[in-house]
Amino acid sequence: MVFPDTPLGVRVELLLGDTWLDITGDVFTASPVAITRGRPDEGARTDASTCSFVLDNTTGRYSPRNPASDLYGLLGRNTPVRVTVQPDPAGPRLMRFVGEVAAWPVRWGTPHDVAVTVQAAGILRRLGQGTKALDSTLRRRIPSAAPRAYWPIEEAREATRAYSPIPGVRPAAMTGVEFGAVDTLPSSRALPRLTSAATLSAIVPSHDAAGQWQVEFVYNADDKIPPETGEWAEVFGVSTTGTVRRWVIGMRNGSARLYGYDSSGTDVIFKAVGVGSDVWHGWVRMRLWARDDGTTVTYQLAFQDVGGDAGALNGTLAGAAAGRVTAVTATWGPLTEGWSIGHLAVLRSANSWLYNESDDAYAGETAWQRMARLAAEEGIPTARVAGPLTTERVGPQRPQTLLALLESAADADGGLLLEDHTRIGLLYRDRSSLYTQQPALTLAYGQPGLAAPLEPVDDDGAVRNDITVSREGGSSARAVLESGPLSVQNPPHGIGLYDESVTLVLDTDIQPEQHANWRLHHGTVDGARFPAVTVMLHKAPHLIPAVLALREGDVIRLTGLPPWVSHDAVDLIVQGWNESLDVFQWDVTFTCSPATPWNVAKAGHPVFGKADTDGCQLLAPATATAPVLEVASAGLPWTSDPAEMPLRLRLGGEVVHASAVAALGDTFARTVADGWGTAANGLVWSTAGGAASDRSVDGARGVVTLAASVSSLRAQTLLADVRDCEVRVRIQPGQVSTGGSLIPGALLRYTSTANSYRVRLHLGTGGDLALSVARGSTQVGSAPQVPGSYSAGEEIELRARVDGHRIRARAWKSGAVEPLGWQADVTITDAPIEAGAVGLCASGFSANTNPAPVVRFDAFEVVGGQRLTVTRSVNGVVKSHAADTDVRLSHPTIASL
Repeated sequence: MVFPDTPLGVRVELLLGDTWLDITGDVFTASPVAITRGRPDEGARTDASTCSFVLDNTTGRYSPRNPASDLYGLLGRNTPVRVTVQPDPAGPRLMRFVGEVAAWPVRWGTPHDVAVTVQAAGILRRLGQGTKALDSTLRRRIPSAAPRAYWPIEEAREATRAYSPIPGVRPAAMTGVEFGAVDTLPSSRALPRLTSAATLSAIVPSHDAAGQWQVEFVYNADDKIPPETGEWAEVFGVSTTGTVRRWVIGMRNGSARLYGYDSSGTDVIFKAVGVGSDVWHGWVRMRLWARDDGTTVTYQLAFQDVGGDAGALNGTLAGAAAGRVTAVTATWGPLTEGWSIGHLAVLRSANSWLYNESDDAYAGETAWQRMARLAAEEGIPTARVAGPLTTERVGPQRPQTLLALLESAADADGGLLLEDHTRIGLLYRDRSSLYTQQPALTLAYGQPGLAAPLEPVDDDGAVRNDITVSREGGSSARAVLESGPLSVQNPPHGIGLYDESVTLVLDTDIQPEQHANWRLHHGTVDGARFPAVTVMLHKAPHLIPAVLALREGDVIRLTGLPPWVSHDAVDLIVQGWNESLDVFQWDVTFTCSPATPWNVAKAGHPVFGKADTDGCQLLAPATATAPVLEVASAGLPWTSDPAEMPLRLRLGGEVVHASAVAALGDTFARTVADGWGTAANGLVWSTAGGAASDRSVDGARGVVTLAASVSSLRAQTLLADVRDCEVRVRIQPGQVSTGGSLIPGALLRYTSTANSYRVRLHLGTGGDLALSVARGSTQVGSAPQVPGSYSAGEEIELRARVDGHRIRARAWKSGAVEPLGWQADVTITDAPIEAGAVGLCASGFSANTNPAPVVRFDAFEVVGGQRLTVTRSVNGVVKSHAADTDVRLSHPTIASL
């Protein structure tokens, strides 16, 4: 038998030394073991996980200062603890909590009622206790190579000497400097500014000569450039025990020089190198190194822009030795007044790249790289749930607490900084690992396991419709929802202003715009929230494996909800949970947020692998059971590829599945007599006026022959009850008109031969072309000319659009470029028609003398129009829909951050 027919098998253990001690027998069963972990809601930081239980301390075993206890000297602050369960006595133990006990508070009422209420916590509690900011990245990096000497020179303004963090290295004497004056280098705290009387004397402790050395520091000339002629600005000097006893670097506009003096004061090295303007602007690294190569000393003076390019002067000195560095000195003088300097180091190895990356505070590394590097530097175990995308790149790492730096990196990516479930350590879940997930746990309403109350909250707690995101040290971007139910418009057109401004540690000024729009998307999800979902595992033990495998950021799905809550399944992101472990009872209450914002485009996905149109509406009303919907889309229409079916669509709250999509029009690829028959999309042409024999389809075009009474309208309609739409057709006259114009065209809102909007192409008697709009047989407005002329058999394109009662049209010769503007533009004010059929028409003025003139039509389409074969009421909503009802993907797909 297994739980709940057998006890849950809760075990509590302490790590004492290298051994886990089982203390379950001392845990009071009257108080369940309570565990919390994760975030209280989507917008909050991850709280330290907690685990509380009560220990029987009648014997004083859990009093750390009780020398009679068998645990004396073993219990202390941050003693590791873990809690496991074993629902199947024959199965493995399963971890539910691992953390640290920070305190052992003893309480008592009588000598027989002594207890310790234990409140253990995850590692985030301890990390959150620290208030000391980590040192600057250069200050942290340089000592890692055990330099001979190092002076950060990050002193505060009242300092008189520059401290060294390297044991045995005395402070550097500096005069004439303004300490803590320049804070523009992200990889450092504020550095000093030189005055005209600035000096430096930094003594390097005696050490064994290794035949090589390197002196390096950062400086900023702040565009204060010594003249090209005259004295050279002394930058610094290096004293050694080698053949060259003193190395001196000087600079002036356009060049730098390196002097080397021997023990007699004779210059044995005198070299100059051209330098670019970059060495005078911004922060630059300067390094001088020398090493023995046999009996020759190889040396280099190099300049490198912080985080950028480098240039160098190289040389050799025969019959020489590099020796060791004894001091670094400088008498800077007026030519370097206003410069800044810092992070002076004497390194053990020549040609070292120790400063690389840390010099620009690791700007440009990914969020995960930053977290992993910091955790490794601080000795904190860290794991990752990787997503398909690279985490966001972050800006410079500035001096902050470790936890603040980790959280700022997580914020920049948008993922979850969590505690590891299996050890005392951290776990980062990438933002993209949250995208478009399958549910890790499905809970059916009304079935065992899902506990009451299940209460959705439809409030404005998470609404943000005006977002400004700033890059720390950079620019900003703003995203605003201008329209819709959650827009910044005042009710009833919106919800009003809900603004937010955040600053993120981003790498470039391109990123804020992307983050602002991503946050706007999250802040304007129009739907109810389920803040808490409780599962009683003792009532539904079949759910235990899924719950045990579930982690923060996973999706749970609620199905079978009552109609007053939702007609659709509800997906939720688990932010955290509260857990109660007892002998025969096991409850888990999940803290949740909507998963909808995280459902982003995913190639090949049956739901989120499809793009929505730019807007789609019903062309005609649909009954509650109609198996076909006629729609028109703005921009690109729905795909008709059978491999992409079904399309999951929503209109008026009803979800339908489209199994087939066909264009709403006709290419006339068939042969029909006495009518136009049925188009390939299944729509049947209806006709009015004239005789049935006046119509035929010849395998390529629909034909109308005006065999008698040329002025009688021949109407052919394909779709009824349409309001606004746009149509296009190709018209081919069989002859040039004689006596009077033939006037084929498009029908809009047709209800009878006397009641319709007609867009007429005038085929003039001299080969001229014109357009007109008519209400029934009455022309409205003028008949503007169409450029060019026509001949028998030549095709003319016609496009017409109706919006409200405004009708616009244009025509052009087939093969020519379509005009940008409308040639006809009128508004019907006399007896307007609200809705009607769409189709084609043909007639002529009564003066026409062509014997049985013929007009042919091809490539007729309702622009953007499609006919969808659908399965109705997939989500249980049964209703009819009016024309112009929006039709969208049931689960809108968006691009991810």
